Amino acid sequence: MTIICSVATIFALFVILFSWMLEAKVSVKQQTFSYYDMYMDTTICRTVPGLTKEQIELCYQQPDATTVALEGLNQAVKECQYQFQDSRWNCSSLETRGQNPYISSILKKGYKETAFAHSMTSASVAISIARGCSAGILMNCGCDSKIYKIRKPREMVKTDWRWGGCSHNLRYGLKFSKMFLDSREKAEDMQSKINLHNNQVGRRAVSNNMKLVCKCHGMSGSCELKTCWRAAPDYRAIGKELKERYNQAVLVDQTNFGKKNLRKFNMINQKAHRKNSKHKQWTPRKNKHKRDLSYDLLYYEKSPSFCEKDPGTDIPGTSGRICNITSTSTDSCENLCCGRGYNLIKKRKVERCNCKFIWCCQVECQTCSHEEWISICK
Repeated sequence: MTIICSVATIFALFVILFSWMLEAKVSVKQQTFSYYDMYMDTTICRTVPGLTKEQIELCYQQPDATTVALEGLNQAVKECQYQFQDSRWNCSSLETRGQNPYISSILKKGYKETAFAHSMTSASVAISIARGCSAGILMNCGCDSKIYKIRKPREMVKTDWRWGGCSHNLRYGLKFSKMFLDSREKAEDMQSKINLHNNQVGRRAVSNNMKLVCKCHGMSGSCELKTCWRAAPDYRAIGKELKERYNQAVLVDQTNFGKKNLRKFNMINQKAHRKNSKHKQWTPRKNKHKRDLSYDLLYYEKSPSFCEKDPGTDIPGTSGRICNITSTSTDSCENLCCGRGYNLIKKRKVERCNCKFIWCCQVECQTCSHEEWISICK
């Protein structure tokens, strides 16, 4: 009788163990399918418009990284829209079908705005890939295991810390950004060389803004020891820095085109932050003014006013834009409406109000509405 019970018990345990293994196998298959469906599907290589032959080949080799790179392009457009939200050109030109800003005609021009867009997209792809490597969603890369020699921040001088965690793999991020975007520029003309230069400016901005992130260890959060790793900068931080470089961008003199090193080009320096956004231009003398342009955005074509709609360059114009009557900055009606005037429209705005915290743990709010006047450019 005892033997029969033992056999029955063993059989029951075997059935339970087998069912667990089966469930685990199904779970792994589901996770694998989910990963494949999201990152390893090569459909994007055929469906995303505007990819060059080299980009398509790279996509078939690394569809997971290409998917993440396209997400980086999307982040670049969003950050561009944030940085230029109060300007006549607000990056809406980069919102295209297929989520590829490179099919926009404005990226085929030589404007300052084009320079910013190239640098921002290059930086964003590098950031996205670097984060994707450390997140474990890319097949060809992982965490950056290199031990970096860096100076301790002031707040960590008296703290014991060590390298650990999973550093964002910036080296692979920069490499893939270069492979994916620089491959678009094949010609030896001024446009291609300046685009490549601005791509590199964006990647340099990422390299110079890597940050140290730490996690505390110790009894009761005493933080006796910190484990630290390198993390890619936020898109917002890079957008802000590149916007500052946009304001000080350098206009290349096309008459001196032909030299291999862009640093030797004669240029017209655009001095930023002057009243009414008017820049004083100067031409170098015979001694040929030289300057290190490694971190400067370059452009070779003066920007239009962006006031009127121009389908040929994907410029939407400013008609219909909301402006600020009381502002004296770039979002003012005087600037945005380009002298055409504006219309005042009454709009009802609904928002939450009179919010109260109720123990525990809810917040109850009332719904309030009020009318406000908004100004829209004619």
